[in-house]
Amino acid sequence: MEAFLTILSGGLAGAVATLITQKVSEPWRVWNLSKSIKTTPEAVTGAYRVRVCNHGKRSIEQAIAYISLKFDKQSDIIDGEEAAFLNTIVREELNEDRLCWSIASSDPHPYVIDIYQGEGQALDLVRFDNDKIVIPSEQGWDDKIKDHRARVFLCKKRYEGSLHIVAKNTLRRTFDLVIDASQGRQEVTISERKLKHFFRFLLIGSITRDY
Repeated sequence: MEAFLTILSGGLAGAVATLITQKVSEPWRVWNLSKSIKTTPEAVTGAYRVRVCNHGKRSIEQAIAYISLKFDKQSDIIDGEEAAFLNTIVREELNEDRLCWSIASSDPHPYVIDIYQGEGQALDLVRFDNDKIVIPSEQGWDDKIKDHRARVFLCKKRYEGSLHIVAKNTLRRTFDLVIDASQGRQEVTISERKLKHFFRFLLIGSITRDY
């Protein structure tokens, strides 16, 4: 009987240890993969895009990017030759609206994409025209022929905001963003917000929180 109880207690201890390991290991993998997301602005002709890189040990699945910018809805939104979702009739905030990825495929501007281990994917961010800046939408850039609309046309100024990367198997990552089109500038700055509060995330058990 004593031997049986010893075996039983040992088995229970092993099961508990396995359960704890499983409960900690998966959040830890999510945490590390989330920390592996790095962003770098890249200048292209007349525009800027963002290179979103995966330095982790797994693929980032179904990544979607959102942009938020602070501006005066009454004075900063302008109309262009083509169409935009936000315009002088629809004067709304640019708050966590989708951007599009830029890839060479039959659909060159998908809004969702996988980022494989060690890979960097290009994200369309802003175009600098002579009289305005253009923020693309999940449809891509403004294009009458394809019936695509940009997100918004804005006066050439300095704007601050944030870039959000959301994926199926990572925490939501937020980066501080500056788009500077003032006084002839064409500059983009992206600053990383550090991941914090792992143990709070572990207890909550959610991978959708913003860090």
